Amino acid sequence: MPGTTYGGDVAILAPRGRDAKVAQELLDQTGIASLIVADLAELQNLIEEHIGAVLIAEEAVGEEISGIRAALAAQPAWSDIPFIVLTSGRAPKRTPAEEERIDALGNVVLLPRPLHRDDIVRAVRSALKARQRQFEARARMEELRDSQIKLRKSERKFHAIANSIDQMIWSTRPDGYHDYFNDRWYEYTGVSPGSTDGERWVGRFHPDDQQRAWERWRHSLDSGKPYEIEYRLRDRSGEYRWVLGKAQAVRDEDGQIARWYGSCTEIDDQVRVREALAASQDRLEGAVAERTQELSDLYRKTPVALLSTDGEGRIVTVSERWLSFMGYDRAEEVLGKQVTEFMAPECLTDHEGAYSERMAEANVVYDLPYTTIKRSGERAEVLVSARSTHNAAGEVDRVMASVVDVTQRKAAETARDKAEHALRQSQKLETIGQLTGGVAHDFNNLLMAVRSSLELLRKRLPEGDKRAHSYLANALAGTERGATLTQRMLAFARKQELDPQPVDVAALLPGMRDLLERSLGPEMDIALDLGKDIPPALVDANQLEMAVLNLAVNARDAMEGSGRLAIRLDCVHAGPGSPQLEPGEYVRIRVEDTGAGMDAETLARAMEPFFTTKGVGSGTGLGLSMVHGLTSQLGGSFQLQSRPGEGTTAAMYLPVASDGPAGPAIVSAPAEQPGDAFKPLKILAVDDDALVLFGTVALLEDLGHEVQEAGSGAQALDMLSKRDDVDLVITDQAMPNMTGVALAREIHRDRPDLPVVLASGYAEMPEGAKQDIVARLEKPFSHDDLDGVIRTIFAG
Repeated sequence: MPGTTYGGDVAILAPRGRDAKVAQELLDQTGIASLIVADLAELQNLIEEHIGAVLIAEEAVGEEISGIRAALAAQPAWSDIPFIVLTSGRAPKRTPAEEERIDALGNVVLLPRPLHRDDIVRAVRSALKARQRQFEARARMEELRDSQIKLRKSERKFHAIANSIDQMIWSTRPDGYHDYFNDRWYEYTGVSPGSTDGERWVGRFHPDDQQRAWERWRHSLDSGKPYEIEYRLRDRSGEYRWVLGKAQAVRDEDGQIARWYGSCTEIDDQVRVREALAASQDRLEGAVAERTQELSDLYRKTPVALLSTDGEGRIVTVSERWLSFMGYDRAEEVLGKQVTEFMAPECLTDHEGAYSERMAEANVVYDLPYTTIKRSGERAEVLVSARSTHNAAGEVDRVMASVVDVTQRKAAETARDKAEHALRQSQKLETIGQLTGGVAHDFNNLLMAVRSSLELLRKRLPEGDKRAHSYLANALAGTERGATLTQRMLAFARKQELDPQPVDVAALLPGMRDLLERSLGPEMDIALDLGKDIPPALVDANQLEMAVLNLAVNARDAMEGSGRLAIRLDCVHAGPGSPQLEPGEYVRIRVEDTGAGMDAETLARAMEPFFTTKGVGSGTGLGLSMVHGLTSQLGGSFQLQSRPGEGTTAAMYLPVASDGPAGPAIVSAPAEQPGDAFKPLKILAVDDDALVLFGTVALLEDLGHEVQEAGSGAQALDMLSKRDDVDLVITDQAMPNMTGVALAREIHRDRPDLPVVLASGYAEMPEGAKQDIVARLEKPFSHDDLDGVIRTIFAG
């Protein structure tokens, strides 16, 4: 053991021969220290100095051994020096006196001679180990004695301290036997010393607490864990008061329980305060629970969709309105899920960006737009407002959010935006139409002047001048093309002359198949889907055929001559919020192609006059404009849908005819011309444009009529007031101060039977104009057109 020392040397006493020297040499060779003594007296002195072991020859143990005996007897109780006696293997049997002297040595091992190295080394080492254990035992005994002294001092100190404090102190043996209570215990309980030793202490506890306290104490004894319990202890007056009992095991250096030390502290006042606080807490918790339940009910029942998430974005709570809005029956179906699971994919980037940034800056966001995915897969547009709370570490621990469904509002806004866009587009086209109509009107007047002059010139050229006639024919063909162009411009401006009739479109379209196949070519696959029970549409059949053919040719060009063209027919209802259409029923004709389609910029301008995506010389840019003007003039609509790479759908919406026969309306052929015999008439020609008036007068005179001319309505009335032999009035419509229709009304006030012919490029007539107009000439009219109208009027 640490600190243990002993002599350690082996004393050798062998006075005869060389035994002592041989033994010492053997021990030296094995590293064992030894010394040779001369006699028993010297050996006696070494014994007092705590020699390690003695190697002694048997013959050296003589009769004078009393000194050795005295030295051995004086050794402490722990000391028992080992003796190795070298005997003679051939010696006669020992006498009792010799045996008694050897036994007097005590701890003896007999080693016969002759000496063998291994035997003597083994015997010496065994003796030294035994001696070592003796010294270790001495050290432990000394430590134990010191510990006992310290313990007694500590106990005296503990008792002194325990008796000096105003608290009950007790102590037990390792098995739990109570063998000490301080003076305060006896003073408090009023019992006599020793009366509560052992297990009798529990008898001072309240009967209701005894079993509980005893079981807790036994548990601590069995487990070695600290003992702590509150119980009621009877004091010297017989009253039970609450105390706190505690005990802690004290362990020795081997970890074994040496004692238990405990205390009893009166806590009666604290317990009563605690009970009062607990009662108050119960009342408060009851009120809080009631209020919490009210808030929970309010949260769950509120008509607003509410939810909250933890710091990781997992759903913690939801209101019933949120569940019903999202299509779920129970909160358990969504609790714990990431809130992003209910967002449309395109919202995730904004959620990680704008939402996270705003929440990090201000801990609150208002009206952030999201698209949510309901349980059914339906998408809903919502506005989310949220506020976050943080824990002590500054981390987000809860986010509370409200969700407002704005799907209908967004749809209404989208519809409004579309309506506003349609209105702006309509106003734009209307403005362009007014400009185009004005240009077409003026251009018509110019064409009228040119055409009339060319026709008169042709009649006056010699028949043999073929070159001059070819020039005139080319010029007249140019006026025809110009007239066609102005008609298209007027169609876009909704100023063309129409004859709307109830038309069975489902019968008209199949009749156009041959025309379409010839016009589009053999590489086009034409499909007709005519629907079922399609009512008649109110439309000019000739103009409708031109429109369908125009759209089909455009589709063919978009598909570069080959592809699939589908013409579909159905009936649709337009509600109050429908853009570009008044409420009612419409026949819809859709022309669909599989061409390259159009981008948004091209689509926005596609119906503008003179706008075209075709190459130079491949189109006028008036085809779609004409269709737009036609449908608008009929009270319908023309709409385009297209995306790059997805083809184009052109849809005409035509109002359903309220009455009338359901059959394709066919424009009547021109009336047969009467014979050449026809009496000349006195005709008044009225036009504010001198060029047009000159041409009109020249044509009439060439037809053999007597013509008077007036440059305004007022001048015409003045002339009519001075003569009553005028047979016919031919007047322009668009004149300043007085239109042609207004002039006709004024004429018929005095001369109701005087026929008035209206010459105009416009189709629009004031309401009731037909009562005053006998016939209409569409500018630019030809020599034959003029003659035909006059003959028709006076044929009867």
